[in-house]
Amino acid sequence: MRAARGRPPPKGHRAHPQRSAPAKRTTTAEPRAKRTHPKTGDPGNPPELPKRERNALRNRAAILSAAREVFSELGYGAATIRDIIRRTHLAAGTFYNYFPDKEAVLQEILADFTRRTRARVHERRMQARTIEDLLRSSFLTCFRLYAEERTLVEMMARNAGELSLVTSGTILQPAVEELVADLRAKESEGVIPHLDHERLARAAVALAAELGLHMLARRPLEIDGTTEFATQLMLGGIERLTGGALASDGA
Repeated sequence: MRAARGRPPPKGHRAHPQRSAPAKRTTTAEPRAKRTHPKTGDPGNPPELPKRERNALRNRAAILSAAREVFSELGYGAATIRDIIRRTHLAAGTFYNYFPDKEAVLQEILADFTRRTRARVHERRMQARTIEDLLRSSFLTCFRLYAEERTLVEMMARNAGELSLVTSGTILQPAVEELVADLRAKESEGVIPHLDHERLARAAVALAAELGLHMLARRPLEIDGTTEFATQLMLGGIERLTGGALASDGA
């Protein structure tokens, strides 16, 4: 029986001391630093892409890398999608999740190459103080990048004929637009005379693309010789158009 309230407990009963509840810990939560998304830069998004998207990027890169090797070894015309997939760890049908055909793969390879080329050439162009320096540095930077990309160089050299057919205006158009903007900037600085920027840009980009492919098809590579030929050819035409001598690097 339980002892009634107010009565002392029976003999032999030990009263257990009452345990006090543990004190609650009070901690001040530190504010988390805002994270930015690696692609968009938006705050609040996780810093890593979802696993599915990471896998997609790896698969796409694997296909492009394998295609470079296959186009270089077998030639674009002889290469098949099966040849490309065999160089990867991917299933045969995976290819079509990223590209509709092998021409789309080649277009992507060329587009990536031209993007990197444009970035380098633009940086060098903006440092030029004369029109001769602008032309020579642009051509030299472009042709050097051709030589640095060993696998791509071999592929482009082997497939020069096919490249001239599949390289549409959409591939070169961004390069033309960026050169037009740079030429206008340099004209405002007094570095180059007033010219038809659109025509000059199209001529320079087409010349670089065509001479670059021609240079790759020859052995040994003649970077300096090709650069000098392109530079003097453009300078001669500009002098005729402007009706006078232009400032040179030695002036």
